[in-house]
Order: sequence, then structure tokens, then C-alpha cells
Amino acid sequence: MRWNLSNIYPSFDSESFKNDLQRIDKELSGFLNWMDENLINEGNGLEAKLEYVINKLNELSLLAGKLYNYASLTLSANANDEIAAKFLDVIRSKFVNLSLARTKLRKFLKNVEIDFSNLKSEELKSHKFFIKEQKMLSKYLLSENEEKIISLMRLTGGNAWNNLYEKTTSNLLCEVEINGELKKLPLMRVRNMAYDESAEIRKKAYEAELKACENASQVVAQCLNSIKGEFLTEVNLRGYSSPLEPMLMENRISKETFDAMMSAVKGSMPILRKYLRKKAELLGHKNGLPWYDLFAPIGGYNKKWSFDEARKFIVEKLSNFSDELGKFIDNAFENHWIDAETRPGKRGGAFCSSVKALKESRILMSFDGTLDNVLTLAHELGHAFHNYCLKDETPLNSTTPATLAETASIFNETLLMNQIKNEATLKDEKLALLDKELSDAVQIIIDIYSRFLFESEVFERRKSGPISVEEFKEIMLKAQKEAYGEGLDENYMHPYMWLVKPHYYSPTFHFYNFPYTFGMLFGLGVYSMKDNPNFFEMYKKLLSSTGKGTAEEVAMSVGIDIQKEEFWKNSLSVIEKAVDEFVRFE
Repeated sequence: MRWNLSNIYPSFDSESFKNDLQRIDKELSGFLNWMDENLINEGNGLEAKLEYVINKLNELSLLAGKLYNYASLTLSANANDEIAAKFLDVIRSKFVNLSLARTKLRKFLKNVEIDFSNLKSEELKSHKFFIKEQKMLSKYLLSENEEKIISLMRLTGGNAWNNLYEKTTSNLLCEVEINGELKKLPLMRVRNMAYDESAEIRKKAYEAELKACENASQVVAQCLNSIKGEFLTEVNLRGYSSPLEPMLMENRISKETFDAMMSAVKGSMPILRKYLRKKAELLGHKNGLPWYDLFAPIGGYNKKWSFDEARKFIVEKLSNFSDELGKFIDNAFENHWIDAETRPGKRGGAFCSSVKALKESRILMSFDGTLDNVLTLAHELGHAFHNYCLKDETPLNSTTPATLAETASIFNETLLMNQIKNEATLKDEKLALLDKELSDAVQIIIDIYSRFLFESEVFERRKSGPISVEEFKEIMLKAQKEAYGEGLDENYMHPYMWLVKPHYYSPTFHFYNFPYTFGMLFGLGVYSMKDNPNFFEMYKKLLSSTGKGTAEEVAMSVGIDIQKEEFWKNSLSVIEKAVDEFVRFE
């Protein structure tokens, strides 16, 4: 249940790691000097200059990414690894010069005219979207010195606060009483108790989680204040209209698309709340669902998997859809791409990281055998399959926005869940699976919406100065009330959700919430096409193109218009039908 990183580098002491660390410095320094000498004006040989820059950026991105993969993955598996932490800081400092190279390219592109319809270089033709995007972003460019200062200061600013957050929460222990015995358990293990069959354990875990969060709240609030404050400064310096604007660009979606999705989501919320009220009723609650029972199992699907059983199950079920997909997933297990063990010091949550230099991926999660864990594992393996479809694309053509990055993961999860539902024969099993499906949908639609409301308000208040722990709690509760409405018991909410979700603490990626809603609804739209002739080849082509266009362009390539609210309503109608089935379930 632990991953193998040795084929990235044998160790931080290995010659290959040391050589690559030295090489990145030398190569970057030489490249920046070349850019200073050659990217002065358009002159002759524009295409040749741009082709050299593209090839060099791809080469250096691959090398820097490999170094970063090894240090960051090592630290994710053990937040107390001081050597990994030290080298991660060193490697991040190298990214300053890599970022500076992009700055120099943008500065050059800002002042040249390129006839994209008449390019002769095949390399430039294949990277046309990247070049256009860099030219568009040049509008928000600062001076080279300012860009370098921002990158350097982030090392001891946002990145350092993020490191402190991860170390604090990875080592956070909760005191929880189980069967009369008081135990100190890692936060992530206690959070997994939200799925326990025992109502008593679920409530005690919730109370223990809140108490532990309270103990860490001052430190984590400082992290959040610093990270959001830093980004607001950058937003103002660059001339963006709001913190949301650069994130829409980062996610490669238009405001029109964003508004269409959010409008459909808000329209669907009253229906989704009916599910919460019905679940509360089934569990004996009169005032809506208390937070600690959001994930309470309903019905009788009590199967538990060992890690080996989960492997066999996922491979078998997804192979029913595609042999290629099944073989790929089995290979991921066989080659130890997955760290699934639950242990102190390991960072929370689940993620899949592309190791582009090796054309591989690595997955981190905490596995304890529940259905939710099995679906999470399938979800992350979907990300890995997406990386596999991008393996022959260059690094510059593989940068997928978060909005499209959820496509394969949602597809995998939906495919597996539907197969499990179709095989269920007992009434209690069907109810349990329907509840699980809707519980996940509520998280990605309602809870994600509450996180968007929370982060929007945090940015607004942070403009006036630091936000206190009590204010963070107040903002979170207000957001939860607005999103969950009558579906949630106001006496049992989660004022510390801002502390347990690592998505808020990225120094460079903010509003890491709405892309999940986009991803699920877009994934459902793609899934609805799965019975079309030659779907799987079209699906792989779609996944391989996600780094080479806007979300609108990639979606339109398979006939989906995401700027129309109708598309989002159609995806939401699938979930609304499941709510109707749950509410009428006898």
C-alpha cells in the first residue's frame, strides 16, 4: 500500500538527482542569456526563435517536473521528512527562473505580430494554442524585475505558509473515544469515521475533529490570511478586475460559461435539498441533517474491501467497459504507483500526480476499505488514465485546466458506480448505493458552492485586513446555511471546513472549488455519450486534447456547447432524477 518512487530517483543522495539539480541551473541560466540576446525585437527568423524557445521550455519543464515530482511526492507521503522539505524549497527556487523564461517570452510576444494562419514550422503549429495563450496573458505582465521578485518572495511567502499548513494538519491528532477507550488518531482517519455504521462513533468523531481543529485554528488562520492576502496584492498589481478573473483564465473558461453553470446549479439546489431532508427523516432527525450524518450509510451495502480485493474489483469492472482501461489500471497497481496506507504524517485528501518524464502517475489516498475509498481509488485512477492519454504530448501541450482535469476521473467513478448499482439485487443495497451517489453529488454541487461563497467572502474581507478565527468560522457557517438551506441542521454544522480542506492553501491556484462542479457535470455529459459508435477512441482523443484549447473549444470538439445553460441543466437532471427516486423509495 506504499508507492515506489525509486524509478524517479533512487534517493536525494543519488548521482542522478544531484546531476539533474545541477543541470537545471546550468540549462536555465544559458537559456535566459540566450533569450536576452535574441528576443530583442521581431527581426528576421521569428519562427526559428520561437521554435527554439518552445523546444527549450518543453525540455526544461520535463526536467524541473521530474525533480519536483520526487521531492513533493516524498514530502506528501511524510510531512516530517526534513530532507524532502529542504529540497522541495530548493527546487521551487529553480522554478523562479523557469517562470522568468515565460515572462521573457510573454514580453517578446506582446510586441510582435504573428500570422497564425501562415505558420511554416510544424512545431509552432502544434503549439499554436500555447503561443496564443501566452500572448493573451502578456496583457497582465509586470516588469521582469517585478515578476522575479514576486516569484522569489512567494518561496518564503505563500509556499512557506502552504508548507506550514500541510505540516500542521498532517500531524494533527484527534482525541476520540471508541468503545470506552480514548485514542489519539490522525485527522484523516477520524474524518473517515464519518462513514462509520455507528451513529455514536460518527458523532464522537465529528466532535473530536472540531476540537482538534480549534486547537490548530490560530496557526492555520494565519496561513490562510497570508496566502489570500498575497494573492490579492498580486491581483491588484497585475490589473485584474477581481481574484476570480485570473482563475477563470487559469481554468480556460469564459465568464459566460461560468455564469451558465452557476445559474443551473443554483436552480437545482432546492431539489437536492429534498434528498438531505429525506435522509434526515430516515435517520430520525427532525430539523434537517446534522453534519456528522452527511455521509452516514443508509440501507445495507456494508461490503468492505482489502486493498487487493479493491484492485481486483476495479480492474474487473472497468475492464467490462474497455480492456485497454482495465489493463492500464492493473499496471498502475502492479508497478506500485499508489500510496494508500493510512498513517500519521501523511498529508490528507487524495490526488494523482503526473510524472511526465516517465510517462507515469502516482496516486496518494488513505484507504480503509469502504465503498467511498474504492470509488476514490477509481476516481484517481481516472486521472492517471488521462495522464496516459497525454503521455505523447509535450509538457506545454499537456497543461490541462482543472475544469477539464476531472473528466476521466468522474467518468471512471460513474462507470464503476453504475456497474455496482446494476448488480445490486437487495432493496437495502439499492438504497445504500443511491444514497452514496447522491451524497457525492451533494458534496460536489452544494458543498462546493458553499466553498465558493466562503472564498469569495474571504477575499472581500481580506482587502480590509487579516481575518480572525471567529470571522472565518462565521463566514463558513453563513456559506453553509446559504448553500445547504433547510437540508442541514443549523445546530450541527462545520465551522472549520476551511481548516480541513487543503484546496484553500495553494499560493497560485485559488477558487479551487467550482472546477469540481464543472468536472462532474461535464463528465456526466461525456458519460452520456458512452454508447455511441467508436466512443472510446473519441474519448481518448478528447483527453489527449485537453491541453491544446479552451474548455469551450475542447468541449465543442465532441459536440458539447458548455456556454449554454441547457447543457448544465441536462447533466443536473440526471442527479435530480436520482433524488426523486430516493425520496419515493419504499
